[in-house]
Amino acid sequence: MTETDSQTAPAARRERPGWVAIAFIGICVLTAVALYLGGVRMVHRPSLRPAITVLPFTAGNADVDAGRFGSSLAMQLTGVLRNARELRVVDRAPDVMVLGNVERAAEHMLVTTRLVRTANRYQLWAHTYELDPQGDSAALAQTIATAVRAELHIRPDR
Repeated sequence: MTETDSQTAPAARRERPGWVAIAFIGICVLTAVALYLGGVRMVHRPSLRPAITVLPFTAGNADVDAGRFGSSLAMQLTGVLRNARELRVVDRAPDVMVLGNVERAAEHMLVTTRLVRTANRYQLWAHTYELDPQGDSAALAQTIATAVRAELHIRPDR
């Protein structure tokens, strides 16, 4: 082995660790990118549209007709709210919920409706509607849905 061979051998050994480090860093970067791109698909991103649920409207005074009317009204209201593009009507884990109560009073029905934020149980809005027993529950559901959208600052559908 000559003197020049002994000088080049240590230099070659010194260069290898540099390439190994560069390769290791490259593999780490590629792994991080792969995990990031794969993770984007696995992470649940909340929708910007508020999630809402309509609970069955209860009958305040054990009146069977008021109970049926309340159930029908809740179903109709759910259907109207499903048509709103900016809302997601869900069964579980809503952002807000619509609660209601139906009572028969003399010659009319009183429908009390509340909009409640589920995170802190804060009541955002409440209103009582008066309707005659033969009144149009579909029109009332539309009126309530319009009020809910207005409270949530959602423009009406066209």
